[in-house]
Amino acid sequence: MNSSVEIKKNPYFEYYDVAKITSIKDMMQQAVAAVGDKHAFRYKVDDVLHEVTYREFDRQIAALGSFIVSLGEEKGHIACIGKNRYEWLVTYLMALQSAGVFVPLDRDLPEKEFIYLLQESDTTVVFYEKDREESLKKHREELPKIRYFIGFDRETSEGEFLSYEECMKKGSEMDDTAYRSLESDPHALKDLVYTSGTTGSAKGVMLSEHNLVSSIYYGLMVSTVFTRSLSVLPYHHTYAGVPEILVSLHKHATICINDSLMRVLKNLQFYKPDYIYLVPAFAELFYNKITKTVAAQNKTKGFNALIKIARALRKIGIDLRRVFFKQIHQTFGGNMRKLVCGGAPIPSHIGQFFDDLGFSLIGGYGITECSPLVCV
Repeated sequence: MNSSVEIKKNPYFEYYDVAKITSIKDMMQQAVAAVGDKHAFRYKVDDVLHEVTYREFDRQIAALGSFIVSLGEEKGHIACIGKNRYEWLVTYLMALQSAGVFVPLDRDLPEKEFIYLLQESDTTVVFYEKDREESLKKHREELPKIRYFIGFDRETSEGEFLSYEECMKKGSEMDDTAYRSLESDPHALKDLVYTSGTTGSAKGVMLSEHNLVSSIYYGLMVSTVFTRSLSVLPYHHTYAGVPEILVSLHKHATICINDSLMRVLKNLQFYKPDYIYLVPAFAELFYNKITKTVAAQNKTKGFNALIKIARALRKIGIDLRRVFFKQIHQTFGGNMRKLVCGGAPIPSHIGQFFDDLGFSLIGGYGITECSPLVCV
């Protein structure tokens, strides 16, 4: 796969050392071997904090995968629709390590398009949240290829409508050898991602495991991440699914799942991440909030003076940005080092602003068809 191909490096550019991987399965095996007892995820459910290690995450992936094998769907097309949640990620990594195809769907799809994409994608198993069950039952006859409907929020199973919790329990009691032994062609379809249609219905982008591994490996080579992220982007987008989730897992970071866009700032302070993936609209929101707060306190003149002093000191090798702007850094949790933006251009003045405050704000460009990274 691409991670084993040597590339000609620019001698004037700093590259990071990245562990080579041959597959998503290889990536997870390396993570468990290296940092099995480290937290892979931290998240809240009803204000109760949950923490999952890399080893436990791997066990849960294998449990769900074993259950899918028992259904005879290890080569099936597995769709998933719902909000950002831990169970979504277990399903994602399970499907990527199966012999089948993962189909992430936008949680905000209208009912008609949701049903159409299930048909179009040849889905055989769908994971869903409770707000979709009525639609699935109403349109059941229009979905002849789907054999099982697995509800994240279902407490019990009824016929072909299964409870995720019960599936996990049954899978955990099974021998996981069959699932862990699954193999697939690295150049075959692995991730079928539907993008917004500009001239009609959404179009399915066909990505292989080769594509995903290449993006993980070469992305980390040119722009590293650190130890803990706050995950806010919708998982059905490749920007979240690959550069954020898979890259973080290969870097053995802890992913903290944001539970609401209304609580981003609160969760920044609670989880204290050192990097975050955003769209420029978030960066602009932070910029506006900071500048308006400074203005409301009649401190704009002094604030701008500190920026000029910090710039001058950096020219002689002294960096006091985190000291001068400590209060702002505390708003971001106190540990924030890097903000990665993608999905749209970043206004240059906003990039300069965050740099002046002591944050590294970088822009990434890509499209879904490139899985999705093109350049950073």
